[in-house]
Amino acid sequence: MSLWHELEGLQKKRAELEDQLPLLEEKEKALRDRTKILEEKLAILEGRVRTLEEQLKDKHDAMEKLESEVMDLEKRLKKPEKEPEISVTLER
Repeated sequence: MSLWHELEGLQKKRAELEDQLPLLEEKEKALRDRTKILEEKLAILEGRVRTLEEQLKDKHDAMEKLESEVMDLEKRLKKPEKEPEISVTLER
């Protein structure tokens, strides 16, 4: 292969690669944009999850408090109290 043929081959290869470069740059930009959007969505979802976790914890705390109150009330109802003596006089 002559030097001229080799030079022509290299020039042709260079032209092909130069044609591919803008396409790859465009694809890279699109991927970066998609990545940014996905990262933003992920951050929003993480925020929602944290909010839901806090709400769930608050609900659990409230339920525990209510359950405790129910147990206390049930104990009070079952606990026999000393009833005051009532004197009843029967009149005839």
